[in-house]
Amino acid sequence: MKKRTGKMISLSLAVAMAMTAAPVTAMADEPVKTDVIEAPALTSADQTEETTTEEGTAWAELTPAEKTEEEEVLSDEGTETTEGITTVEELNDEASAKENVFYVDETQGNGYATLSDALKNAGTTESTIVLKNNVTGDFTIEEEQNITLDLNGYTITNTSNHTITNNGKLTIKDSSEEKTGTIDNVSHGKATVWNNGTTTLEGGNFIRSQEAGIDADRNGGNSYYTLLNHGTMIVKDGVYVENKGKYSSLFENGWQNGNDNDSGKNSVLTIEGGTFSGGLNTIKNDDYGELTINGGSFTNMAQAAFLNWNVATVNGGTFEANEGSQAIILNGFINSNTDQGKLTINGGNFNEGKNATNFLRTTNISGYKHTGSVEINGGTIYGNIFLTNESESGSTVAISNNATIHGNIENNTLTDVTVTSATIDGNLANNGTGSISVTDTKVSGNVSNSQNGKMAITESKVGSYDETNNIIFIDSSKIDGTPIPDSNIGNAVAMIGATPYSSLGEAINAVQAGDVIHILKDVPDAPGITVSSDKQFTVDFGGHTYTLKDPGAGSPGTETNGFKLLKNSDITFKNGTIRIAEGTTSIYRIIQNYANLTLEDMHFYAENQAGSQNLPLSFNNGSITFKGDTDIITPDDNNIAFDVCQFSISNYPNVTVTFDESYTGTINGRIVYDSPDADTHKLYIKGNGTFGVIEYSSKATEEAAKNGIEVTSGNFAQPVNEDYLADEVKAKLESNSNTEAPFSYYTSLEDALKAAQPGDKVTEVNPTPDEAQYAITLKYNDGTTPDSVYTVSENTAIALPTPSRSHYSFEGWYNGNNLVESPYTVTENVELTAKWHRTSSGGGSSHRYDGYITVIDSKNGDVSVSDTWADEDDKITLTITPDKGYEVDKIEIVDDEGDKIDAKKVEDKDNKYTFRMANCDVTVTVTFKEEGKTTEDTDKEEDKDDETTENTDLNFTDVSSSDWFFKGVEYVVDKGIMSGVSENQFDPSGKLTRAMLVQMLYNMESRPACDAENAFIDVPVGQWYTDAVIWANDAKIVSGMGEGLFAPNMEITREQMVAMLYNYAKYKGYDVTASADLSTFADNASVSAWAQPAMQWAVAEGYISGMGDNQLAPQGTATRAEIASVIMRFMEATAETAE
Repeated sequence: MKKRTGKMISLSLAVAMAMTAAPVTAMADEPVKTDVIEAPALTSADQTEETTTEEGTAWAELTPAEKTEEEEVLSDEGTETTEGITTVEELNDEASAKENVFYVDETQGNGYATLSDALKNAGTTESTIVLKNNVTGDFTIEEEQNITLDLNGYTITNTSNHTITNNGKLTIKDSSEEKTGTIDNVSHGKATVWNNGTTTLEGGNFIRSQEAGIDADRNGGNSYYTLLNHGTMIVKDGVYVENKGKYSSLFENGWQNGNDNDSGKNSVLTIEGGTFSGGLNTIKNDDYGELTINGGSFTNMAQAAFLNWNVATVNGGTFEANEGSQAIILNGFINSNTDQGKLTINGGNFNEGKNATNFLRTTNISGYKHTGSVEINGGTIYGNIFLTNESESGSTVAISNNATIHGNIENNTLTDVTVTSATIDGNLANNGTGSISVTDTKVSGNVSNSQNGKMAITESKVGSYDETNNIIFIDSSKIDGTPIPDSNIGNAVAMIGATPYSSLGEAINAVQAGDVIHILKDVPDAPGITVSSDKQFTVDFGGHTYTLKDPGAGSPGTETNGFKLLKNSDITFKNGTIRIAEGTTSIYRIIQNYANLTLEDMHFYAENQAGSQNLPLSFNNGSITFKGDTDIITPDDNNIAFDVCQFSISNYPNVTVTFDESYTGTINGRIVYDSPDADTHKLYIKGNGTFGVIEYSSKATEEAAKNGIEVTSGNFAQPVNEDYLADEVKAKLESNSNTEAPFSYYTSLEDALKAAQPGDKVTEVNPTPDEAQYAITLKYNDGTTPDSVYTVSENTAIALPTPSRSHYSFEGWYNGNNLVESPYTVTENVELTAKWHRTSSGGGSSHRYDGYITVIDSKNGDVSVSDTWADEDDKITLTITPDKGYEVDKIEIVDDEGDKIDAKKVEDKDNKYTFRMANCDVTVTVTFKEEGKTTEDTDKEEDKDDETTENTDLNFTDVSSSDWFFKGVEYVVDKGIMSGVSENQFDPSGKLTRAMLVQMLYNMESRPACDAENAFIDVPVGQWYTDAVIWANDAKIVSGMGEGLFAPNMEITREQMVAMLYNYAKYKGYDVTASADLSTFADNASVSAWAQPAMQWAVAEGYISGMGDNQLAPQGTATRAEIASVIMRFMEATAETAE
């Protein structure tokens, strides 16, 4: 109970209060400058001065007339409520025959003359009451009633008591378009709504139109809270609450005097939205108050927008106060039961108008002991944090999670302040005997420590600092970049608050409940540590590596652990790496756990273990939670990463290992379930982590594993046993590209289908019983991508993917010859085939054709085609010229679907043939025979050639006419652009160097003379590529690697190859405006910024395409075969443009 110095209430007054429906004393809140607070009304409106003592104004000091006036105010019960309900039972009979919608001031149907009649006839039936006119009276909702009251634009005004007292379940709304529905209270010491039950405010205006409170000392004869909650209340957007006085708070949640709360239950208030204006404090969370603010607008002109005594969480909302206010928020602690002073701020906008000086300050109200416990994790905050006048230690203020404070922090008292990963746009001063610890934070102003307190600044930046102050600096600098010398703290490796420690073990021995230990640097050769029971702390490794070395920790004779964490402790390790030093002989595992342990963004390397390389983490008791990017990396996938172990000693009965929704790390070893008791040993896997294998240890644990393991999501190296899958799992995805962990599980079939890539398989899991399952197979029809298969329930609608293929446009999915729409509803097993149209581009323009014509060159003759691109049914002319002594033997024309096309000889044209183009690509193969020989003779000779050698006309044994790159190699060799690496070897898979490609471009230009200077120090005179490099640099085709280097022998990447070709095209004056969208490639982000235009151009023109798995591979090295094909396409396309 907070000690009040307000006015005392006599025994007779207390009796009068007890006889009323609810407490009616007019209470003021805590004052701005005096100790007079929460006082009952004792004077008339024109009285302005009161005499106070330590206990407040004595009742005996009042005149008899004043006492009589006060008692009359307190005992007045009003008139309308005398018509009210007597017992709930009496109401049910009358309400049972009526519908559950009632109208007030309407005589027909379910209309009633008064609100009391409507409430009476509603009984305990869930009912809605709609106002049809303004209403006057005091009304009570009984305990078992469930009423929705629609103000419908009208006003309810009280007579003498609380306007509405709710003991049941009440919802208030306003369905009028103008939203003028109002609940008013005009009486001293009364509220618009006094809630003892469950109330939801969905709309309406709540006011005290006669409010007369002058300030914290003078009530003006008529003052009170506008709303008061002693039960459960939810306030939603659309609600307006006002109190123009400055004597009472606008909204009281909880009890001014906790001793009056006979039930001992918390008053629970949740504010989702609404507008709240005025009062001494706009929101007061009092004794037993439990408050959550998610939204709303809060404006105060007197003391504070928000006064917190107990437990409050702010996730959103806008809070403003004027210059005369003490602060946006006042917070205070009196005891650990009813006035805990616990405040958590996760979001919201505070003081954006910059009217109030302070954002947060310690309340100066009588009875408080210290600031309490404040956590600031986010929000937009303007104003100072001012901590002062504490009579006891124990208060903490923690600022973290990238929060920004636009103001100063001034700690003038005993509070311990920690600031982690935040921004302080102001000064930071420790003027008391408390402490300030700052880590990974920017302080734009000055930092100072002027008294006997402690201050430590670690890995942070500050605007300035007083060098005479006792401040510890570690790895910090000024904002301008000037390093700040590290303070002399000896060999300290850890810090709690502003106190350094020479070892983590020493810090753990000194840790208090709730402390955070910060590791200051990498720690080599750290001995094992045993953490005793009943500890509660966090170790923040700060991104550092902690390396374990002999001796290990443990019970006598079993000192084999890096960390041994005993039971009944709550421990968190986060933001670091732990490994075992090479040569360690005693440490078998990194952690032997019996505590409740949280691992967040930790990396454990299971290497250098003494004994086997199994069980770097062993869980014998407690709850273990994996969060974020936490890894256990074992030397081999067959090693055991950790176990869920039933320890043989009965003192350690339970183990629960949970990978929560935030988990994204990797466990690459085996996870072993090693307990026969599924009730006490659990493994839960959620999130999006990557795992190896989950298995049970023996036959004795096989059945328990089925009930003790629950997998909801994640990615796995092997399929998860179906008995381990949670009921929430709806789909399994088998990836074609993720070979390390191809099996993924999803709680939504839609999510699995959305994540699926071409070639993946998706199977519905836990389908509705008796529903038929069908497989839909997607055939990409591009020659490389494997089929996708989705097995789903009948009538499932699937959004079909839109695949991409270089040099083709996607025409849609076809079931046979029928185009299907997306989403596609599955009603049977079906195969859908992608249909493509080949596209050609050149000179920046583009036209879509039905197909491309490939001519396979043959021995002993030449074959040319009138068009290489054509539409279906176009007439294509072949010009066939046999070498001397040869004649045409066979002409084979085959389309991509395997159908043959006949060629017809053109009359009077010995060497001309024509055919009609198919609706897809076609291949033309012409063979020749010696004049006078039969086709059979030619076939025999070809068979003999095939048996003896694979040599082609190119005389390269490693290039066959059936190779995809054959035509490209033949082209560049014929044109003198490239040659073999030897007489009979082309080396198609050989890597291309930068010098080689420059030489090729130089050859394409017929090796022009160039008088430019050599700009590169690594291109000596007289090398085979020297002239080519000088020419290419002068032509702005290449510019080198920087610092005067060209790197001629460096293997060229695909993006470098494309960039050189792009620059060559510009040099030639070709149109390079064509541009493709690279986002269709999975690795588009790996294209360097300087190579983006060139790569977009090359893809658009069809000179370069993907490498499979939808990969562009810009950083991959280019082969000789690839560049030969690219050069051929480029030369043919530009030749067409020139024509």
